[in-house]
Amino acid sequence: MKHRHLYLPTFLPVAFPDAMETFLEDMAKKGWFLKKVGYFLPFCQFEKGTPAPVRYRLEPIPDTVRTPSQEMVQFYEEFGWKYLTPFSHFFFIFMAENPHTPEIHCDPLVQAKGYKRMCRNFSMFGLAALVLLTIFLGIPLYHPGFLLDCPRFSAFALVTLLSFAVLILWSVLRLWKIYRNLSQGNPLSHHKGYLNILSLQTIALALFVLFLLPFRDKLMEWDEKDQITQALTSVEKPLPYVPLAEMGISPDWVQTPYDPITIGSENSDSNYVRSTTNMLAPATFQISQTAYHTDPNMPAIATSMTSFYGELTNSFLAKIVGMDLVNLYANAPGMPSDNSKKENLHMPGFSESYFKNTLGQKQILLLRQGNRVLVVHYSGEASLKDHAEDFAELFTKTYTPLQKGGESYDIYSAIDTLRPL
Repeated sequence: MKHRHLYLPTFLPVAFPDAMETFLEDMAKKGWFLKKVGYFLPFCQFEKGTPAPVRYRLEPIPDTVRTPSQEMVQFYEEFGWKYLTPFSHFFFIFMAENPHTPEIHCDPLVQAKGYKRMCRNFSMFGLAALVLLTIFLGIPLYHPGFLLDCPRFSAFALVTLLSFAVLILWSVLRLWKIYRNLSQGNPLSHHKGYLNILSLQTIALALFVLFLLPFRDKLMEWDEKDQITQALTSVEKPLPYVPLAEMGISPDWVQTPYDPITIGSENSDSNYVRSTTNMLAPATFQISQTAYHTDPNMPAIATSMTSFYGELTNSFLAKIVGMDLVNLYANAPGMPSDNSKKENLHMPGFSESYFKNTLGQKQILLLRQGNRVLVVHYSGEASLKDHAEDFAELFTKTYTPLQKGGESYDIYSAIDTLRPL
């Protein structure tokens, strides 16, 4: 008679040896007997047989060996325990066909020594998980725009990292609890429910798989599709910006149409508004303006202004987003590190208002009123500080994000279309 085999994933963590023992014993009662556990691949191999009340015990590995010594195997067999397979690199699994076979250990203090190494190793895993989670949670403090630009992906990544951190820390605390109880002379329990543990492990694994698969790119693609871009002159409703024409630039400069243009061998865009909305930022706008000189002998790029306006969920987020954008503009590629000092404007009604002249004609203006923030990056002949009141006037109006269904324009597709072959 041929024996049938069954392969099941070993989702149960090594920090719950009693749950693993209960699971294997329940499988034996159904006629499935453990034969092997993958050392690198997390799968258990079962063999079909006659249901029996078989007992299993997970014995901590005393060092980093992968198989027990012959002396250890013979010693355990004398007491009715047969060696089966290693479980990860922390346990050896033994089986007793007689349900009345005496326990392997009668002294909890001796058994505690085997768990001490596991506690130390898992504590390192727990520390690493906390470091990774802390780094991710620290991203908004250094680059808050990441949360605004990729809200789905950042939330998904946070849930994934948090789930794994909870599982690892849960295992660490569980192992130390076992070690502490054994050190106090309390015997180890060999019965524990495993379905709840299995469910939590399955959810965490599913999140991890989704995080690694192209689904991650799909999330970021969905975030990008939330951005609606239109020609600046085609939007009739109020927008949070001051036109370049009102900045007092020379009449020799003309504002370019809303089209991708080629400067040298690279493409550039001008005069558009991009609108996004998400749970952290109900209304955000990025407005780009560029003007060129009519004299063909002058440099191609003459004056430009990029404005970011955001209404965020709270004033703290608005503060760090504004700080992030100011640092981003002040340390743009090709520019030296920002050593300039900000000049506070002390404008009434604003939580923050300051000006920076980063390099020559490159200027930055920040205005924040509670959870509303405006950051302007300007390069040209005019002075943002002289027009601070014009920008402050923008806070007296209400702005709503652009809606899909209008005449939108995909800048990047247009660039690809016009790019020389």
